[in-house]
Amino acid sequence: MNDKFKELQEDVLAEQKLIEKTIQRLSVIKSQLPLAEDDHKTEPAMGTYLMNFYSGIENILKRICKVYYETFPAGQNWHKELLDLSYQPPEGKFSVFSEKVVSRLYKYKNFQHRFVSGYGFQLEAKKMIELVDGVEPLWE
Repeated sequence: MNDKFKELQEDVLAEQKLIEKTIQRLSVIKSQLPLAEDDHKTEPAMGTYLMNFYSGIENILKRICKVYYETFPAGQNWHKELLDLSYQPPEGKFSVFSEKVVSRLYKYKNFQHRFVSGYGFQLEAKKMIELVDGVEPLWE
């Protein structure tokens, strides 16, 4: 294996460990539901971990695009195009995900955008729980 692919592999494995730690933390939060009415910390934490989960996946895809696909999307829609590349790679390259997996990842991409653009106190556990429930099966 050449050096650039070895480094890519190491980067992906390191990111996977961080994602798995994030999933563990989401699992702990999920075990504490439903929340007490005066709990103003858990919902922002849940949102942060959901955002971290998707950011980790995106970090992996960015590295794969740069090193293996040797291309990177540009412009306003680069986040969407990055996901699209993961199942529609350049000619002669292998896909990272199936179209079905990518369609499930769009929910997390959209959540990440809302999370970054909003306020933590606006997050509601009942609206995020579907995403939390989907993290482990999606990661598998």
